[in-house]
Amino acid sequence: MERLEGMTRSQWLLSVTALLAVYGVGQVWLVQLSSYHLWSYVGPHEFEAYHWAWWRSIWGPLMVPAGVVFIGAILMLWVRPPGIPSWAVWLGFALQMLIALGTAIWWGPLMARVSAPDTGLIAPLYRQLMLTHWLRVALITGYGLLASWMLLTTLTATSASRS
Repeated sequence: MERLEGMTRSQWLLSVTALLAVYGVGQVWLVQLSSYHLWSYVGPHEFEAYHWAWWRSIWGPLMVPAGVVFIGAILMLWVRPPGIPSWAVWLGFALQMLIALGTAIWWGPLMARVSAPDTGLIAPLYRQLMLTHWLRVALITGYGLLASWMLLTTLTATSASRS
């Protein structure tokens, strides 16, 4: 591997992926503990406009970094950083696939159905989202922890080999 300022390209890939994964952990916990809870305070006639504005506002700060993490997890299958066992990269890929599939198949559609123009927030769907979204929080947190461990492992292995 070609070295870029003392780190390989695969280590740079892991560094960016891990940092954005940790950023994602902070985001998902903020959404779960604060943002979603605020939905219940929006009036029924205002909720559709609020929900649409919220949806458009998350693309840059949430979706783009999550997309980069997803791509990073895929790329690491081919470009594994030094000192990282293959099982860790495959586990990371599996977690990212579960997050992506769960979002596409379950949480995304549920978020889209959580309101109606005439009634606002639909309480049973909202409760379902609040309960099942904890699984997504766990998956994203798990990947953030795994990516952080991989980053520490590769940087420690590289530092030890230079000594």
